[in-house]
Amino acid sequence: MGKPDKGLDLGLDAKRIGKRIKENAKKAQNEEELKIKVEGLIQELIAKFFEPGKEPEVAYEHRTTISGKREDALYGTVIIEYKAPKKLDTGSEFVRAKEQIEEYIKEEADGKPENYGKFFGVILDGYKISFVRFRRNQWVADEPTELSEESVYRLLEAIISLRRKAIDADFLLTDFGPESETSEKVIPVLYEALEKSKSSRTEMLFRDWKRVFSQVCVYSPGRLEGLVEHYGVAKGKKVDVEKLMFAVHTYYTLVMKLLTSEVISFFNPVFGSPLQRIENAYYRSRADLKDELLELEEGGIIAKIGIRNFLEADYFAWYLDEWNEEVVNGVIEIVKKLGDYDPATVELDPDRVKDLFKRLYQNLVPKKVRHDFGEYFTPDWLAELVLKEVEYDGNIEKRVLDPACGSGTFLVLAIKEAKNYAEEHFVTDKSELLRKIVGNVAGIDLNPLAVLASRANYVIALGDLIRYIPKGGIEIPVYLADSILVSRKVKFTGELEVYLTTSEGEFSVPHEVIDKNVLSNVLGVIETCVKGDYSEEEFEKLIEKDIAGLKELSIASLVELYNKIKDLEKEGKNRIWTRLLKNSFAPLLMGKFDFVVVNPPWVNWESLPEHYREDTKKLWDYYGLLERTKGMGLGKVKRDMAMLFTARCIDRYLKKGGKFSFLIPFTTYKTQAGAGFRKFLVKGYEIFFVRWINGCNN
Repeated sequence: MGKPDKGLDLGLDAKRIGKRIKENAKKAQNEEELKIKVEGLIQELIAKFFEPGKEPEVAYEHRTTISGKREDALYGTVIIEYKAPKKLDTGSEFVRAKEQIEEYIKEEADGKPENYGKFFGVILDGYKISFVRFRRNQWVADEPTELSEESVYRLLEAIISLRRKAIDADFLLTDFGPESETSEKVIPVLYEALEKSKSSRTEMLFRDWKRVFSQVCVYSPGRLEGLVEHYGVAKGKKVDVEKLMFAVHTYYTLVMKLLTSEVISFFNPVFGSPLQRIENAYYRSRADLKDELLELEEGGIIAKIGIRNFLEADYFAWYLDEWNEEVVNGVIEIVKKLGDYDPATVELDPDRVKDLFKRLYQNLVPKKVRHDFGEYFTPDWLAELVLKEVEYDGNIEKRVLDPACGSGTFLVLAIKEAKNYAEEHFVTDKSELLRKIVGNVAGIDLNPLAVLASRANYVIALGDLIRYIPKGGIEIPVYLADSILVSRKVKFTGELEVYLTTSEGEFSVPHEVIDKNVLSNVLGVIETCVKGDYSEEEFEKLIEKDIAGLKELSIASLVELYNKIKDLEKEGKNRIWTRLLKNSFAPLLMGKFDFVVVNPPWVNWESLPEHYREDTKKLWDYYGLLERTKGMGLGKVKRDMAMLFTARCIDRYLKKGGKFSFLIPFTTYKTQAGAGFRKFLVKGYEIFFVRWINGCNN
């Protein structure tokens, strides 16, 4: 993983070096004297942070090939232009220096604009400093500011980052994708652990994952056969392709959890590097290693800094219940490979990490298998067009939802627009900006892997705003839920309930809890009481105390729910249900949005599980989508679920006067099956924008 970070504190180095630079600036008579002193300090830092033989390539007075001009200092992709002390007080001198840096970057990038953003320009006169970058297709240069601990930290951070790989989707795909050495080593280990599973909790998580996964795609085990060749697992043996898919999902979620934790540790260095802690624990003992990974799976540093729900409703921590030496070695293989990456990329080159995990997510399974499932990913250019067409400009007071968010493409772009809007409208309160974004940019998906990828991309897109998380914490508004269907029933007592049917039976919640918006509080009490092994009476008293005003029938229903979850805890089948319920019922509590943008699932109704077809039948009639096909039955015509999904989301989530944009198969507009849907669109809504896509290249 490179030179250990133990005992190395870049913040202290920034304070010390900043002080020394100022002292040397007072003594320096000219630019050259200042440069010699500062370069000496930087070399000391390089010796401290880099292993011998792995130092960045350094060039002083480097002559560029085209203009013949000499850059003062070049450290890989970091270019420093020195000026005589106090020269940056002169505006014209700063303009010349900025133009020089821009020319240097263009030449080092071989004149290719796509490479300009990889370079980091610095202008320094010992008293003031400025940074020059290429952002959003234009040059951005900070006005010279007084040298401070923060600005020196930024300079040193750029140099230190050269010891590791930039976090880049292409690099990640090479190191962790289906054809990588890492996946070839780790996925068979996870698959074997599933095959030989001894844990009832592992079996429970696998069964319920299969239930959820079957509802998000045209699912059948036969469609997964292409995975066996794709991953080269268990050659010559019969493979359980469903368990193989679960192992693949587990592998990729572990990569995402570890990398996201490392990125967050960069913005909150007080907790240290999670990757370094895990590797150190590996060398101490297997028990210590398991403890570190248990902490990671409980939220780790992500929970400590106040992101409460990153790993909520997560099916993929089962590998800790199947702990053996092969699993240990597989996890450490991932940890060591991730240790080569530099989390500073998120701040130094934010465009590079946009929607970071999308490429990994897209390459989980072969393209043909994905399309057989009905999965079509939204390319960035099309997502940008959709947001542009609905005129979403990032206004932080407006709400935007993607109810089938996948890896979070629309959400990441919306966050970027919101940050740009804040900059253009001089919103300087970062805490307030963070609050507005997490309150107004939301997503839903029914694929557990997609939800984790989307949350990870969301966190990374927040970037430096992570530093401004309030004391009470925040929730990433991406939920594992069905955007169109939340089941309801009336009990024999006449009480209305919402319920979720799982592999472990039915979980019901009184509708009063939803109506009063106290679901999160109620589930928190249940979780606390289950952990503390409270009696039924103790739980009931606590509910009455903490959730005032609930009806007796509602409290009785909650006692039933508590006893069910408590029994599952005793059977070793818990640690997921309260969080799964919170996510599943989130669509009822999200309210309405100014913008709803979505690429809905392209799945034929008859290809869905029988129970889901039955549960959604009434909705087709409710929205008039069976127009001109009455008597034929849903199974007699090819109906794409995208039609029902679109109608439901317009009705459930769109504000009056809001704008909805969706990507839908063109057949919807010309077949008999789409007649009712077309009538729905023109009957009750002023349609602002509809664009279709058919078989996009992904």
